[in-house]
Amino acid sequence: MGAPLNLAQVGDAVDNSIQKIFKKVSAVEPKLKQFYNFRTTEDLIEKDSSMSGLKEAGFTTENAEIVQDVPIQGYDKSYTQESVDIDVPFSYQSWKFGIKKRNLNNIATEINKSLNRKKEKLAAERLTNGFGTTYTHYDIRKNITITITGGDSLEPWSTAHTREDGGTNMSNVVYDGTTYSLPFDYAGVKAAHRTASLFVDPRGNPNAADLDTLICKKGSSVYFKAMEILAAIKNNKIPESNDNDGSGVMAFKIIDNEYLTQDAYWGMFDSSRALSDEQGFQFIESEANNIDPVHIVHKTREMQFAGHSMFQLGHNDLVRSWVFSAGDSSTT
Repeated sequence: MGAPLNLAQVGDAVDNSIQKIFKKVSAVEPKLKQFYNFRTTEDLIEKDSSMSGLKEAGFTTENAEIVQDVPIQGYDKSYTQESVDIDVPFSYQSWKFGIKKRNLNNIATEINKSLNRKKEKLAAERLTNGFGTTYTHYDIRKNITITITGGDSLEPWSTAHTREDGGTNMSNVVYDGTTYSLPFDYAGVKAAHRTASLFVDPRGNPNAADLDTLICKKGSSVYFKAMEILAAIKNNKIPESNDNDGSGVMAFKIIDNEYLTQDAYWGMFDSSRALSDEQGFQFIESEANNIDPVHIVHKTREMQFAGHSMFQLGHNDLVRSWVFSAGDSSTT
């Protein structure tokens, strides 16, 4: 257990010669619900699966046996709830004469922000680290290895996503037919749509996705290029061209996320699929941000403010709703 905040650490708060003390706290812009499907649960463990449809019908000659086909079961994925917590201890004197007197005592708001930072960071890390099956999360207390495989036991962004019926593997890494992980530009956007057009269902039937949303790092080169391309598209112009023909792609929504860490990384998704229970990244919450009752240690009168939340993130099937690129023309 850590030591509480004491008077020696907040000397300015009890110094009457200092008239104003300002809080310098970063805002937490909630973004995860824009690219994760958010749902609630009352169970410790949730598990989902799927069932395919059928292949196309077949011709039957006179008196011949009619072709038969049955659905096949899809992949399973389990989600086990985990808890994140934060405790903020104060000595009674530092609270009474410093924090409370200076009106710096909106602890509940700060606890909420702390919990939300954890959620936003975890959500973004799955995109940034999606070319691998695990990654190291740098926690406030210790480093944690997090597994981010889907129902097919593969990483989120892969050229070898297996198909439920054992058919040809699928790819959700942006590919123009020659190069993987194209940089973000007009050619990259068209390659993203090409990649999504090749998606198939568990039986190999065409199942193209309609990409309508881009996600990238806030303030990145991708973001500024996306704004330029989007302006040209909305003006019915070909981006990065002086030709008078119209754009070959539709306008898209931009999510600029400050928790993404790679300047060149970008992804696109079909929101009608990616924000559903059936496909896309899932954020499953059993307990929203909860501010615990204030605990007073009677021997010392230390005051402890705490909060917690319980949730899990993950995905079963991304390959039919998302495409992603490292922007380096090579990563797969």
